[in-house]
Amino acid sequence: MFKLRFVDRLKYIMERTLDGGPFGQLLLVVVIVILVAVGGGLAMYLLTPADVMSEEVWWSFLRLTDPGYLGDDHGLWRRVVSVILTMLGYVLFMGTLVAIMTQWLSQLMRHLEQGHTPITFESHRVVLGWTSRTLTILRELLEHGEKWGAESRIAVLADDISEGPLNEVYNARWRRSERRRVVLRSGSTLNPEHLHRVAIEQADTVIIPRRSNEHESQLNADADIIKVLLSIDAQTAEISERPLVVAELYDATKIPVALHTYHGPLQIIPSNTVIARMIARSIIYTGLMRVLNALLIDEAYPYLVPKYFPSLIGKTWADVYAYFDDATPCGLLRTAEGRNETLLAPPLDTVLKAGDRIILLADSDDKPQALRKPRPAVAQVTAAPLIKKSQEKRQRILVLGWSSRVPRVLEELAQARSLYAEVTLVSSLPTDEREQALAQQLGEDWPGTTTCIQADYTEQHVQEQLQPHTFDSVLLFSSDRLGTGEEADARSIVAFMVLNYLLSIAPKGRVQPHILLELQDQSNAVYVSHTQSDLVVSSVVISHMLAQVALHPGLRSVYDDLLSSEGAHLGIRYLPESLHGERTMADIQGYVLAEGGVLLGVSPTSNDLILNPEAQARFTFGPESQLIVIQ
Repeated sequence: MFKLRFVDRLKYIMERTLDGGPFGQLLLVVVIVILVAVGGGLAMYLLTPADVMSEEVWWSFLRLTDPGYLGDDHGLWRRVVSVILTMLGYVLFMGTLVAIMTQWLSQLMRHLEQGHTPITFESHRVVLGWTSRTLTILRELLEHGEKWGAESRIAVLADDISEGPLNEVYNARWRRSERRRVVLRSGSTLNPEHLHRVAIEQADTVIIPRRSNEHESQLNADADIIKVLLSIDAQTAEISERPLVVAELYDATKIPVALHTYHGPLQIIPSNTVIARMIARSIIYTGLMRVLNALLIDEAYPYLVPKYFPSLIGKTWADVYAYFDDATPCGLLRTAEGRNETLLAPPLDTVLKAGDRIILLADSDDKPQALRKPRPAVAQVTAAPLIKKSQEKRQRILVLGWSSRVPRVLEELAQARSLYAEVTLVSSLPTDEREQALAQQLGEDWPGTTTCIQADYTEQHVQEQLQPHTFDSVLLFSSDRLGTGEEADARSIVAFMVLNYLLSIAPKGRVQPHILLELQDQSNAVYVSHTQSDLVVSSVVISHMLAQVALHPGLRSVYDDLLSSEGAHLGIRYLPESLHGERTMADIQGYVLAEGGVLLGVSPTSNDLILNPEAQARFTFGPESQLIVIQ
């Protein structure tokens, strides 16, 4: 039978004592100091038996704890023992005590930096989870949200803020006042108790971004979001005014479940549907992706904001334009039975009712103000039919790469009437898997054909065989099957550069295909910024949309209608030849109004994009000049 040695037993007792924290460690040091003091006193008592034992122990303890007594000793043995006790005192008493206190203070500071203490905010905004979207959301909230007061403060709950979030926040190019408005707390978004650390019950708005774009996480990301909604619903059940929750779901079919889970105000951003609609609309209208990026993510351009103007109640939509000279009215946002109803480019005789908010394209939240007196109204002109350069009825589309978003994009293309698509899909994934996914999403009535090819589309000889210059559109998707977004973007960029090279040496005289590249990381956009191709960074788009809907909840329905194929939506028009030449924006706005639309901006040349232009601004228009309209 194995017997534990006495030394091992002693080591075990010491380990258990040290595990007890600073108090256990101090207790162990006290015991050792007492033993050494007794040992030193006993040695002197045996070597110089003139004094009593208790006095020698006290003498030993003083030498052990205070080295200043060393010069008072006389005699060889007393001085030898005194030196030994003094050296042991430096190690055991002073050194060990300082080490224990330093370790304890370090642990205390580390614990405080973790952010486990609940905050005391009220009416603040909360972001649950630290993902690739979080920093962009914070930047948008700081830039366009309130600058002072309770709603200006933001609390973020991350799994471990010391692993990266703290450094990212400190490295962000924010002013000191902006950085102080952001508070980080450590905790799991799936743990109901950890939600108290960000004062979820007292929050005004809660934003829940999806964790990542990786394929493995997509299977559980929506389930995690719904679980968080369930936790928030349980914790706010007794509150009369629950916080507004803005959540991202990948699969739009789970929206009814989410609405059933949380019984407070809830806005859902279906990321897969949003990006798919953006890509589909950019295929139908070449150049529209640049406009969408400007509206959603580019801080240099104006953005949409709904505002309420009581002074305009009773005015017609035709009169509204005369009351704004620094913003462009785009439509109305009405609330009916607790739901937002969007009226983009309404008829000119539409009358503003009480509670109607005007959707404005403006440079800031505070800048658009209604004029006290209307400026001269936009002149009524005879309708000159604007040209809608729709794509050919038969479109040849080449898809390089595969993600779960591809079938959704093709489904959105079917919403465009009289469009027949011949789609060639190239990916390293098995064709059976992709054909099954397409069949489930598209059904039998989809207007077009699909051909799946299994090959490595980053190889030059593969793309040469495909002859990309013969297609009308080429789409490069960032794969969600790879380990990281960086790896997926790397493959997409390599394929894009091969494609760009092949098109540069293609036979002259043919119209170059429309190219659209999807990336996951905004930092990789610099590698393709020198080209004229369309680019969409899905994570950045969704991040800005989450933040904008958190600031203005009604924008979610506005974005739905803008990207839809039904009713008034975002599109591109061209002036007829009779209107080519130099014209003011007021003149162009008159023609667009006569057509029942709203002019958001113009692109006189392929390199220029002007949104919310001044009425008296003059531009020269030609056959390729684009009008950005809602119609």
